[in-house]
Amino acid sequence: MEVSFYATLREIVGAKHVHFDLPAGSTVHDLLDQAGERYPRLKALIWQPDGRLSDYIKVFVDGRESRHLQGLETPLPADATVDIFPPAAGG
Repeated sequence: MEVSFYATLREIVGAKHVHFDLPAGSTVHDLLDQAGERYPRLKALIWQPDGRLSDYIKVFVDGRESRHLQGLETPLPADATVDIFPPAAGG
């Protein structure tokens, strides 16, 4: 599965698109765990100390934020488009 990272997250992973090998039935949680293991600096941004997803991270699956789907348990079809963003600010 190709996952796109944006802004400061792209700097951490070193590329816009990163391939992850996930077994069938994987979820957003599984993907984030694998990303955090591969990129330890990213892990600290993904998870809060109590194990919840950080407000800092926005995960979109096929254009919809995972929090509005099934949260961390959102299934990831093999052909899903996944985008991971840090928050954006501006004015």
